[in-house]
Amino acid sequence: MARVIFRSLLSMLLAALVGSLIVFTLLRSLGGDVAHIILGHNATAGALEALQRELGLNAPWYVQYIKWLGGVFTGNLGVSYAAHFNIFNEIVRRFVPTAILSFGSLFLSIPIALALGTYSAVYSKKIRGGLLDVASQIGMALPVFWAGLILVLVFGIRLGWLPTGGYTSPFEDLGRSLKQLVMPILALSLGNVSILARYVRSAMIDVMNEDFIRTAMAKGRTRRSAALVHGVRNASVSLVTVGVVHFGHLMAGTVVIENVFVIPGLGRLLLTSVLGREVIVVQSLTLVIVLMILVMNFLMDIAYVLLDPRIRDKGGKAVA
Repeated sequence: MARVIFRSLLSMLLAALVGSLIVFTLLRSLGGDVAHIILGHNATAGALEALQRELGLNAPWYVQYIKWLGGVFTGNLGVSYAAHFNIFNEIVRRFVPTAILSFGSLFLSIPIALALGTYSAVYSKKIRGGLLDVASQIGMALPVFWAGLILVLVFGIRLGWLPTGGYTSPFEDLGRSLKQLVMPILALSLGNVSILARYVRSAMIDVMNEDFIRTAMAKGRTRRSAALVHGVRNASVSLVTVGVVHFGHLMAGTVVIENVFVIPGLGRLLLTSVLGREVIVVQSLTLVIVLMILVMNFLMDIAYVLLDPRIRDKGGKAVA
């Protein structure tokens, strides 16, 4: 177990280093002069040169990269070029709303998808199983922004049950915060449940054809009982894999949802920074999102060992 954790942690750190270089290089290759954006096209050459020197933009790219990467490790990401806010403090302030949305949606989606996918697999040859399969197809095709707007129209405007937007910290007012987060989390979860449920259904159908399921049924268990007792845990390995891989898509969905529901999270900051050509903010935010995905992959490796010890050989090395 310790060896698996060490190897996964090392892989995560190397991937983070490579990811930081890719993010930095791609954003710098897009072109455009930050000094021109800040001062305008009517700025004099002297003013542009002075601003570039002040921001360190006249230094070689590798010097800028090392300085930025050093700031990542020390928590000093610099200051926004135009808005002049401390980037690290702003990311920390906006991290909580995004974390609540993304992880809330993930934790809501996984058990529901596991239940629906298992039910659909057990009754795959019956009408009720087919109906669930059709419903999951519709859910997969549902755009996240459209789901959010429909929820706002129905539950926010027509019924008036929930606020149509805004964000309150759960540490300030838990009740109001939960009301404001219900619709964003549901909007993110609708598509996730549909995608994950289909993977669970496929994995469960494969598991139901395994010898140990037939043995359990031969000993007197029903098909449903054998699936619940023996099949769910084996199908959970596939669900963990797909859930973590899908986490990147989930983070992209938060960018849309935070703007639909006016939630001051990382997604909203990313969009406003892109529109404002805040390169230093965009690259730092992108790296934070990459690190979140890498951490989820690290946790996935640990979950593999806990859910299915067969992926370790006798020496403790992961074999899958």
